[in-house]
Amino acid sequence: MKFKIFYLIIFLFACISQIYAIDKNTTKIEITKEIQDKYPIKPHHSNIMLSCLNCHQGQGNDVTKFKAIGDKGCISCHGDKKRIAKRLEYMDMLKANPHNSIHDGPTLFCDECHNEHKKSTNMCLECHESEVKNWMRVTP
Repeated sequence: MKFKIFYLIIFLFACISQIYAIDKNTTKIEITKEIQDKYPIKPHHSNIMLSCLNCHQGQGNDVTKFKAIGDKGCISCHGDKKRIAKRLEYMDMLKANPHNSIHDGPTLFCDECHNEHKKSTNMCLECHESEVKNWMRVTP
């Protein structure tokens, strides 16, 4: 129990530090309705007050020129891929853990399934269409 609390505190600290870690060389940007519609932020990220600059640090202030953050950006908050796979290890007995699959282990790129500004896709569905609905929820 103490370890769970400890890891929860570390996770919250990492998230909060990302929220407040805005590059000093970047000016504040105005997020218009048009920008929000074109580049929507997933509810689970907007609920913790993440904005464009939390992920796109050092990329300037022109939202249209922001580059994808890749795995490095994702794991800066979510932890390394092995940690993520461990969170879902209860699915291993069914060989259904998407973050530790029998095909790829914990090596897939995050954006092979997860997308921030468009609908995410579940790569497992490409071959396991009929089974996946029994294993997993919709991919966040």
